[in-house]
Amino acid sequence: MPEQIRTITDKGQFPKIFSLFFANNDVFLRTASGDLKIVYMGFADGTVAFKIPYVKNMPDSCVILTRKDSYIVNGVFKLKEKDADDMYVFYPVQFQIISSPRKEERMELGTGKSVLFITNLISDYILQNSLALSLKKVENIKEILHFDLEKRFPYIKIYFMNEGMSDPRMKYFYANPVPLFIPNMNAQPDAKHEKHFNTYINEIYARDYLLQNRKNLIAEIAVPVLYHGKIPYGYIQVNSDKPLTDGIFSVIKRLGVVADELFKKNKLFLPETDKLLIADASFSGIGIVFKERKYIRYFKEGSYVIGDMLLPGSTKANVLCVVRNIALMENKIIKVGCQIKDLDALSEVHYHEYLESVGLKAE
Repeated sequence: MPEQIRTITDKGQFPKIFSLFFANNDVFLRTASGDLKIVYMGFADGTVAFKIPYVKNMPDSCVILTRKDSYIVNGVFKLKEKDADDMYVFYPVQFQIISSPRKEERMELGTGKSVLFITNLISDYILQNSLALSLKKVENIKEILHFDLEKRFPYIKIYFMNEGMSDPRMKYFYANPVPLFIPNMNAQPDAKHEKHFNTYINEIYARDYLLQNRKNLIAEIAVPVLYHGKIPYGYIQVNSDKPLTDGIFSVIKRLGVVADELFKKNKLFLPETDKLLIADASFSGIGIVFKERKYIRYFKEGSYVIGDMLLPGSTKANVLCVVRNIALMENKIIKVGCQIKDLDALSEVHYHEYLESVGLKAE
């Protein structure tokens, strides 16, 4: 069922909203660094009170949210005053109620044999910073790759994410880590490749003014450089004044793999080897918890993160996730909600066997 969104500004309905969704429920303050768990204290005379720890400077307006059953409720609040002991009083302005049912059950993991950890963590944010801090090594790797290509192609571009995420090809590969192959822009593509061709023309070529000024370049191959074959952090692009073949496409794809191997050889990317606890899990997501703030740098909402889940019986499952939410819970524990995007075949078997062993069944 698609999401349904209802906006409520009628103050006469506010008492019912607080009673149904906020009372006796987990409530969070939306902040720049993630969602902070707070406590709903009550609603009376048109104002509402929350107990909010750790916040030194509360803005004049804020968003406070909660979830109950299949509903997510986002409220906009205007600050009235701060009382003693972290107590804040607000005027509620409006609510947005989103009907968004969870697609599956999520299991809270206990101790003993059911406990899960994740290690060897690295994120695209860390990849980007590592590239920015090792520019000399990055340039050396670019030179090696250029040497293999410069005698064969009139135009070459090797680009990495530390140079900026506004580049049209970098944006494309970040969302779709699939190689681009345009064998001949002057030839009409067949029906199978027409959508791919139109995406290239409208979203990439149309924004590449250098290529538009070099009309003799009629073909392009661009391949993403992927960390462990999963997280895109750069690309290799070649353009030609002659049509390109499938054989050349295979060579450039292989060069993308070689590029990642060169970065591994130079040890540019160092994953976090500490073990972080997985507090809950499902077939499509995991919740990671930790208390030490040094780990927060590995997580940013909307970013990719990759790591090894340590399953019972000395089994590992390599997993690629997207960070969906970050919340500061009670006792300053940080919880990161992640959506699983990719598991290799063997890792998927091991992980699903584990979930079934603790009582979860795939739908």
